[in-house]
Amino acid sequence: MKNVGLTVCGNRYEIKLEDDFADFVNKDLADAGVNLHTDNKPDKLLKAYLRLAKQATSYEDEIELLIETLDGL
Repeated sequence: MKNVGLTVCGNRYEIKLEDDFADFVNKDLADAGVNLHTDNKPDKLLKAYLRLAKQATSYEDEIELLIETLDGL
């Protein structure tokens, strides 16, 4: 287990996550412009969330397309 922490509007939040998932979260937040060591504005977190939501939707669309393709075989 690893801690993932970030500060938003002066409030520090820490959560324990499985090692691999914590590494993913830390990398994804950094890629989205969220700084894990300084204060962040809420809009950065919203943008990070929307970025992941878009990826998830894209993955769901790809899975559905693959299922349709396999059903057609």
